Amino acid sequence: MNTQPLSVKSLVITFLMYVVATVILAVALSVFWQSGIDKSDYSQQQLIDMAAQSNLLTVGSMIIGSSIAVLCAYFITRRTGTDGYKHAMYFAGVLILYGILGIFLHPEHHIIQQTAKLLAPVPLCLLGAWFALANTTKKHDKMSHGAC
Repeated sequence: MNTQPLSVKSLVITFLMYVVATVILAVALSVFWQSGIDKSDYSQQQLIDMAAQSNLLTVGSMIIGSSIAVLCAYFITRRTGTDGYKHAMYFAGVLILYGILGIFLHPEHHIIQQTAKLLAPVPLCLLGAWFALANTTKKHDKMSHGAC
């Protein structure tokens, strides 16, 4: 059983990394999307409505959030040096709370998106932690066999 206490500092750093990375990538995706549109033909409200209906932005944002969640779970598992999934699950809990905030801020999103905000963090963080632990195990096995 892992008795290492929760590292709040690592959790905060990881969450901030998640927010910063997703915002930067979402802005880049939005700029890419806008590059194909002649903005002079549309009002600001029309552009907002078009963005809300854009499949590229919807799917792209989901891919960005999912990928960064896996990377951050990998990071926190490696950073804390634990041989378990505990810190990644705490990070998943933080992402679920962030998802609840997102549901209140964006009630117009489709029910599938709202559900994913609550259900996706756990398997994504488990995957990231699994990658971290598998990578650590491979390095440890190489070092063990080299010593023989």
